[in-house]
Amino acid sequence: MRILTPGRRPQPWSYAVLLVLLMLGQATSAIPSPLYSLYAEKWDYPPFLTTVIFAAYGAVAVIAILVSGALSDRYGRRPVLLVAVLLLLAGLAAFIFAAGPGYLVAARMLNGVGIGAIVVVGGAALLDVSPERAARSGTLTAIAFNVGIAVAALGTATLAQTGFHPLLLPYLADALIALVLFILLLVMREPHPSAGAAPLGIPRPQVPKEIRGRFVFAVIGAGAAWAVLGVCFSLEPSIASHAAHVDGAFFGGVVIAAVTLSAAFAQVVSARYPARTVALVGDTALAVLMLAGIGGFATGNAVVIIVTVALQGGAYGLAFGGSLRHLTAHIPAERRGAVMSMFYLLAYGALITPTLLVGVGATVWSDTAIFPVFSVLAALLCLSAVVVERVLGRRGRRPEVTPAPAAEVRGVSEVD
Repeated sequence: MRILTPGRRPQPWSYAVLLVLLMLGQATSAIPSPLYSLYAEKWDYPPFLTTVIFAAYGAVAVIAILVSGALSDRYGRRPVLLVAVLLLLAGLAAFIFAAGPGYLVAARMLNGVGIGAIVVVGGAALLDVSPERAARSGTLTAIAFNVGIAVAALGTATLAQTGFHPLLLPYLADALIALVLFILLLVMREPHPSAGAAPLGIPRPQVPKEIRGRFVFAVIGAGAAWAVLGVCFSLEPSIASHAAHVDGAFFGGVVIAAVTLSAAFAQVVSARYPARTVALVGDTALAVLMLAGIGGFATGNAVVIIVTVALQGGAYGLAFGGSLRHLTAHIPAERRGAVMSMFYLLAYGALITPTLLVGVGATVWSDTAIFPVFSVLAALLCLSAVVVERVLGRRGRRPEVTPAPAAEVRGVSEVD
């Protein structure tokens, strides 16, 4: 692997720009969520179409995730990120000029390709820019995701509640930030030292053998968390509004913001603790809270519902943030693009499938009737991550362990 000379190393501000770009990607994905009820009312389509619009984003994001890591390993992180931002802008333009549900599907697909590439390549670029902060980068990435989502959801929901151009202004503001980041990417130096050396090809569905067990545990935990997040982004705002008998889009935006802000807070607090422990606690807590949420929604009390989803968000933050940090600290440098591609490929698959199934159930029966079923299944998925890690941990134990120096043990505990 080539080493970048001091004159070719990324500028000191590159790390912050990449974090903001990751935040923008998730903010873009969240903008339409509080507006789905307005679009459905405007064009009179059923709940299932809402989940199709949402899932269209995830479906193409999977494709982008699968190929973007390999493309960035071959051609560099910066060119792929520049194209991704352009696709983001094209999707925002499609939202602005939307004249029917088909436009929303097209807009989400354009955004999905861009966001999928940003998630994978931006995450790999962070590791390139500052490999010594690998574990911290995992935490900051998860926090950036959630802060971006919360700001976008609350801002959009506020505009929707006031009726002040909610189907226009959020997309324009997002596009302005994207343009600024595009300019910064143009002048940013390429962060990947081996760009041009890697062979071009779609990465096979595998990870290095030495981190395979860690990868399986991380993917199941993150997948369970993202399954919850997918429903939160698509139908849960309307489910919560119906349960609490609250009209308007603002309450739905508060639900999304409560989930994501509490997730970000949990990730900040848990960053000092071992990643594996954080992930296990998050998976267990999310399973319990998903079951408790059935009772919380059944009360019909708006405050109880917000507190319930905020607690679920905190558990989601621990599960996803811990899983991501548990994985990223141990990815071999030459496989970062491919491994991150596989991680998000499976995570997005977990996001899409339950969301579509909930949409079918909400159309055939009702959203309030299908939500308890989803909660139970999500809880079982979370618990499966805990079981897998226990089994893998038991198999990985050796009968004889040589004590490590105290300083080394302390260093490892911060990551694992």
